[in-house]
Amino acid sequence: MATSCPAVTAPPGTRPFDGAVTRGLSGEHTVSLALYDLLRATEREAGGPADADVVAGAGSSRPGGDDGTLTAVRQLDLLLPVPVTAAYCSSSTPTPAEAVARLHARGSRRVAVATRLLAPGRFTRALAALPDTWAVAEPIADHARVARIVAARYAEAGVRDSAVLRAAA
Repeated sequence: MATSCPAVTAPPGTRPFDGAVTRGLSGEHTVSLALYDLLRATEREAGGPADADVVAGAGSSRPGGDDGTLTAVRQLDLLLPVPVTAAYCSSSTPTPAEAVARLHARGSRRVAVATRLLAPGRFTRALAALPDTWAVAEPIADHARVARIVAARYAEAGVRDSAVLRAAA
């Protein structure tokens, strides 16, 4: 069953918020597979494989808030034949620019960035503008694997009539 979110209140004159609270995507192997697919497609478009990869997450100051990015790094490290490291767009370190610079200092020339962010925005624009990157992958929300897992989470929460569920079907 969908759960109302008590922390969100509707402005006067509007309908109350009626949302669903679901388990997050942090640590999901499916997210890492989507990152892998997007990263490899972006590398092909750039002209070949990278010799190092950065997984760029949003970053968090709360304990455990970066666990999803760290899990993605561990999982991608098993799938990719090159070094994989984490970076964060805010609140945590290293920043993506620092991570890319460190990899270059260790001899990497083609550094690609896997964007562990759901949708375009300020962070993705900053990643796209990073100097010295070989390729920067798109955010993961449009990937079919991610859409299916989001739809499954909505279904687990009891959401029955949703554009998300229809679109992922």
